[in-house]
Amino acid sequence: MSEKGLLSVIVPVYKVEPYLRRCIDSICKQTYKNLQIILVDDGSPDRCGDICDEYTVRDSRIIAVHQENEGLSGARNNGLLFAKGEYIAFVDSDDWLHPDMYKTLITMMEQNQLDMARCSVIGSDGKNEDPILPHDGIANTVIMGNHVFELYFTEFLCKVVWNAVYRRDIVMGIVSPERCHSQDNYVSGRYLYRSQRIMITDKCLYYYYKNPTSTTHGGHKRFLDICICTEKLRDDLIRLDGMKNPVYIKRLNRKLARELFHFIREDNSQYKVYSIKKEQKDFIEENLDFIRRIRFLWLLHKKHISIY
Repeated sequence: MSEKGLLSVIVPVYKVEPYLRRCIDSICKQTYKNLQIILVDDGSPDRCGDICDEYTVRDSRIIAVHQENEGLSGARNNGLLFAKGEYIAFVDSDDWLHPDMYKTLITMMEQNQLDMARCSVIGSDGKNEDPILPHDGIANTVIMGNHVFELYFTEFLCKVVWNAVYRRDIVMGIVSPERCHSQDNYVSGRYLYRSQRIMITDKCLYYYYKNPTSTTHGGHKRFLDICICTEKLRDDLIRLDGMKNPVYIKRLNRKLARELFHFIREDNSQYKVYSIKKEQKDFIEENLDFIRRIRFLWLLHKKHISIY
């Protein structure tokens, strides 16, 4: 049974020793005080685990969970096992929050009977700060019904999980794909499909650190991961959530085809495509726009990819 008004904040922690105190302090100093802060030390080889333990002594709202390395998704999934709150939130451990973030979002939730409330974001590399705002016309308004899932295809602020507060039942039971760097793509789609009423404020309350060494924000884009997560999202929405809307299925197929096209186009020494099944080739070709379709067929020829 969840605790009324309690917000459980789940923080996966791995190799972020220089930034971890900034992150935890920004959560502890929230003007919304009814918090459970779950620090999941994902087998970090530096002093992150010690720092997590240190904070449990300093603030009784904090618990530290230590585990062998399972990746970001594994840490989030395990953190949810300890969550007692009516509300759930996630924070990446090299990011930080405006002091009023959770008070603002939970007030929005309660005043408008929302399933989730989201905020705008500041992207920072430590020197420059760039606001990330919602598209015109959707900020500060209640978005309802079928219009909610539309945001998965159009709005960056709805494709990540960390700039939001969720009602508990929106999150629970959804397992983030482990060892995939595009896990937000999957879970955000599942959360949106479950939701009937959401809002996005134009207040920038979450500071997203563009850390080039981060396992969550940095590094080379792994095109295969986003293909895997997009296909899993489509299949699980149909199989688990009962999605039957042919328009949504078509749009997810188009997104998957684009991601597969990008994967084949990419020159990556780790992954080299030598052949694809005819049904895969037909699926990609059928769901690409005209220009990408021509490029895709040219790539098959250029890269000597056989069809079987």
